[in-house]
Amino acid sequence: MSKHIINLEKYYLITFTSTSHALKAEKVLKKNDAEFVVMPTLREISTSCGLSIKIPPNNYDEYQDILVENKVSIEDIYLIEKISKKKNNIIKL
Repeated sequence: MSKHIINLEKYYLITFTSTSHALKAEKVLKKNDAEFVVMPTLREISTSCGLSIKIPPNNYDEYQDILVENKVSIEDIYLIEKISKKKNNIIKL
């Protein structure tokens, strides 16, 4: 797990409809040497699955393509910007 990803102030969050989809995404991204972190879905985002994948903004297009090519079912993608310790600006794409 890369420490710089954990501390990002701006990142993309990929959500899934089920834990099995999140775990498949993790496996696919690991196989492709992607930089990401599996994390609990933010409370501000209502989803069916409690797991999300956090990726750096500069890798968004590449990682989205990898997930689509590997038929990983994505629920939604959000751009998250930290405003303060407890507040985020969330944009659903």
